Amino acid sequence: MADIVGKQIHGFRVQRAETVREIGGKAYELRHEQSGARVLYIQTEDDNKVFSISFRTTPKDSTGVPHICEHSTLCGSRKFPLKEPFVELVKGSLNTFLNAMTFPDKTMYPVASRNDRDFKNLMDVYLDAVFFPAMLKDRQVLMQEGWHYEMADEDSPMSYSGVVYNEMKGVFSSPDAQLERHVMSLLFPQTTYGVESGGDPDVIPTLTFEDFTAFYRTYYHPSNSYIFLYGNMDMEATLAFIDEEYLRHFTYTSTDSAIARQTCPGSIVKTFPYGVASDEKTAGKTLHSLTYVVDDAADPTLGLAFKVLTYVLVTSPAAVLKKALSDAGVGKDITADFQDGLLQPLWSLSINGSEPSAQAKILPIVRQTLTDLVHNGIDRQALEGALNRVEFTLREADFAGRPKGLIYGIRCMDTWLYDKDPLAALRYEESLRILRQGLQTKYYEDILQTYLLQNPYYALVSLVPERGGTEQHDRKQAETLAAYKKTLSAAEIKDIVASTKALKKRQETPDTAAALATIPVLSRRDLASQAEAVEMHKETVAGVTVVRVPDRTNGITYIDAYFDLHGITAAELPYVYLLSDVLGDMDTRRRTYAELASQIDLYTGGLDVSVAAFSDYQDATAYTPVFKVKVKSLNGNVAQTAALLQEITTASVFTKRERLIELVEELKAGWDMDAFRRGHTLVMHRLLSYVSPVEAFSDGGEFSYYRFLTKLAATIRERADEVAKTLQTLLEKIMTKAALTVAVTGEGAAYEATAQALSSWFGALPQGRRQTALCRFTLQRKNEGIMTGGKVQYVAKGGNFRQHGFAYTGALAVLDTILQYGYLWTKIRVQGGAYGAMTRFCGNGDMVLCSYRDPNLRSSIEAYDALPDYLATFDVSDREMTKYVIGTLSRIDIPLTPSLRGAKAMSRYFTGLTAEAEQRRRDQVLQATVQDIRDLAPLLRAVMADNNLCVMGSEGIIRREKELFTSLLPLTE
Repeated sequence: MADIVGKQIHGFRVQRAETVREIGGKAYELRHEQSGARVLYIQTEDDNKVFSISFRTTPKDSTGVPHICEHSTLCGSRKFPLKEPFVELVKGSLNTFLNAMTFPDKTMYPVASRNDRDFKNLMDVYLDAVFFPAMLKDRQVLMQEGWHYEMADEDSPMSYSGVVYNEMKGVFSSPDAQLERHVMSLLFPQTTYGVESGGDPDVIPTLTFEDFTAFYRTYYHPSNSYIFLYGNMDMEATLAFIDEEYLRHFTYTSTDSAIARQTCPGSIVKTFPYGVASDEKTAGKTLHSLTYVVDDAADPTLGLAFKVLTYVLVTSPAAVLKKALSDAGVGKDITADFQDGLLQPLWSLSINGSEPSAQAKILPIVRQTLTDLVHNGIDRQALEGALNRVEFTLREADFAGRPKGLIYGIRCMDTWLYDKDPLAALRYEESLRILRQGLQTKYYEDILQTYLLQNPYYALVSLVPERGGTEQHDRKQAETLAAYKKTLSAAEIKDIVASTKALKKRQETPDTAAALATIPVLSRRDLASQAEAVEMHKETVAGVTVVRVPDRTNGITYIDAYFDLHGITAAELPYVYLLSDVLGDMDTRRRTYAELASQIDLYTGGLDVSVAAFSDYQDATAYTPVFKVKVKSLNGNVAQTAALLQEITTASVFTKRERLIELVEELKAGWDMDAFRRGHTLVMHRLLSYVSPVEAFSDGGEFSYYRFLTKLAATIRERADEVAKTLQTLLEKIMTKAALTVAVTGEGAAYEATAQALSSWFGALPQGRRQTALCRFTLQRKNEGIMTGGKVQYVAKGGNFRQHGFAYTGALAVLDTILQYGYLWTKIRVQGGAYGAMTRFCGNGDMVLCSYRDPNLRSSIEAYDALPDYLATFDVSDREMTKYVIGTLSRIDIPLTPSLRGAKAMSRYFTGLTAEAEQRRRDQVLQATVQDIRDLAPLLRAVMADNNLCVMGSEGIIRREKELFTSLLPLTE
């Protein structure tokens, strides 16, 4: 490798070549001599290739100009003169990742694909987008993606609209996002981190077209770019393409994108209000954040050390700082996080489920607890367990289906952006050595002393609920816009109406065939005709069915235990979900929960408990509900792992009242923070629960569970003994040998030892008997409007098409692509200003359409209702139809990690979906025609006519549209 250093390859000078053993790759750092572009290429055997181009973008205000530029560059370019080439790529690419991301100090444009031709096409479209965008001359791009005044006619009220504007309204509907914004503005009053790169909805409408284009011209130049390449590719051909098509057309220019270092402004303690619905309870809804600035950005070892400490202090069930705060009654849900990827990283402690008066207690408790730990020492077994978790995660490198190269590229930017070694963030062996040595010294205590106890650079910020605050804000904004409208002349008002109509016309007008033809497209011949096989072997071990899934796992075994939940009643269901949330975090007959947590950390890569339900492939009303215990460990630790599974499933006890109370109150406080952010998930499950037994079961762990937790948290101190008894009874009812099926994903050589370890566990389980009765629900349409203090909506409509006599076909998967990136993209996102929309078409007939962070309500429903007519006359060229087929397969053929492969195998097992049936569905996708899509119009018409509707969002908007609903209800009871 050293021989290549100093050589020039197609305009790039190789500055460095090194092996990165931790990821099995060879790294080459280059610089394009003419343009100044930086390049990092990591050569590996991974066929899932990644390309990313990033720019250091440092805004000076909260207009959201980096975020709006990120959206807008992808709205047409020199080579690709379409309105949205990004959407056309999603429709017709085999990409394994395609997106763009705005960070506080950088903007990234990553793509990935396993197909060489497709990968080159993706690079071409993205490079043309960032270097030659249409947005510089087309003001309508800023209007659509950023913001604009909207007026349907001269007599209409004036309003703001725009995709980023509405997206950020949704973001700031979550109180934790508001809290973070206050924290950053206080900690960094003089640098780019003190403003909102995503955009503050109150500030976005001050962005002018001139400032928008000036920002682009300042930062979007190769001299300010960072190009990342990863995977198995022809390095010379790739560099030649980038040079010849793009970089050789630019010369180096100095770009002032440096990030200033903020000097400590002093310690800060502040309180701010946030809005909740007018009838929402405010008790226990205060949030606090204590955030320290850690001034060592380029030290990945310190970052890993903070992750270890965060787990020991706050995240672990036995976390000492969390316990001290909880025991003092400061809050119910206490979390912490080390945020790197900033020049000056942060360590933040977040406390939810609190009261305003608790603010005064936080600093004294934190300081006393940390002082005691520094003086007396941190528990070494707790540190070792936390370090094992961190190391396991690094070595496993499982990113839940996302390409490895994507995550590695983001990590490299954590140092590269600040002119430090980009490979430092990928190398962890030396860091782990230092961290292990630190177990024998005062290394961890010194970190607490230096970066927290002696650090004056912090902010303690509280957010206090204010009833009707959102409505007051919206009312003031409407009054401001009305007052502004009065200052306009008749001609100016006509101009705004005309520009509104012109934008609508642009949005409704399809791209020309010539423009569409500029996007390169694969042919159907390029597509794999065979569905990917998932190898699995059904065996019996000590009387229990074990499904073995062979895979290369780098010495890790994945064990997923499924306990069948037939026999559970509707009254027991919320307690089953509660059991899944507390199991593993309570005492056992052998150990305290703290001792148990230590053993889990020492011997496993993490244990997760959940509840799920699998719809039967053939019977639309049948499903298999399961209680799932999932664990992973190194092959050498499977015996200890199986012993822990045995202890948790057979010896857990719930009699420690204070621990049970603490967990219930923590769960409820966590839901308070997460519910609105997860609004799309809640309304989709809730709506389908009106018509579908499996979804009624799933709703038991979503919206219905949140309401159950709210009631339970209010009475848990009186009912703790009763709840403990219920949980104990359920544990004994569920954890039986007869109900158990286990999946083992791993390497064949390790299976025998795993089977032997599992057989000991199986022998300790009570035999029980397999139940057959399903949980029964009364299905009925409710048409609910769920009122919150949020500023946007999640609007869902749907039902079950099999109840109308229709069958599932692969064409529905293609329709999913057509709707998400065609009809709904245009109607809901482009024209409606929502952040997006999604669909679900399930084999059991359940289907739902849902908008995401949507400023509208009625108009979105009208778009759903007009869909059948659109489908009845659907007409696109063969080329466009092929794109939809390709885009569909890109979402089907996700590269499988070992854990995903095991999950896919068990989904087939429980649903009964055969390889033949899956192949038949794939064939239907590959052969889908325009007529197949038209034939789906009656299916959509029947389901839309059922008029099943569920909406979560702004209390004011829902109340104004109350005639759409049969019931209005608050988020919590």
